[in-house]
Amino acid sequence: MVEQNRHMAKKRGRETAYDMVLSLGAILATVLVVLVVSWRPKHELMQSVDFQSAKANAIATSSWPVLVPKEIPEGLSVTSARLEAESYGESGDTRWYLGFTGENNEFVSLWQSDGTFSKVKSASTNNGTCSEEKIIAGSNWEKCESAKPETRAFVKTEGELITVVSGTADWASLEEFINSLEVAK
Repeated sequence: MVEQNRHMAKKRGRETAYDMVLSLGAILATVLVVLVVSWRPKHELMQSVDFQSAKANAIATSSWPVLVPKEIPEGLSVTSARLEAESYGESGDTRWYLGFTGENNEFVSLWQSDGTFSKVKSASTNNGTCSEEKIIAGSNWEKCESAKPETRAFVKTEGELITVVSGTADWASLEEFINSLEVAK
């Protein structure tokens, strides 16, 4: 009987296509179970920020007029609002920063700083090339652009203060954003 079982057992290297299909099915079932258990949605949830307290802090502690949009432009959500030490300046320099995300993941930001002009301009425009000047909302703005990462920016200086409106939004949207700015109260 042992002799009979030995002859019935397949010798290594003589597996059939059926054995291969069974093995492949077992592997695919295992991979499917792992994928189902570990699957997570890939969309990012950008949380909207209530920037009123950051705005109040900026107004109370800044020595310069803090800008904010009269209304949040349609299609944009505030995703960042902070008054912080300017990392591109001297000790004591400050930055007011507002970040907005729109539909289609476009981005718009407002950066006001009393930091070192050349460093702030370079950082806020992603080392953009400034090609022309444009009058927007009664002020002279430099138009700057960078290819990688894609950034469009308008830069304005008034004394020691630099204001930059930048992002991935088109030029018309950035101009519309600038036209919506007012001194915070």
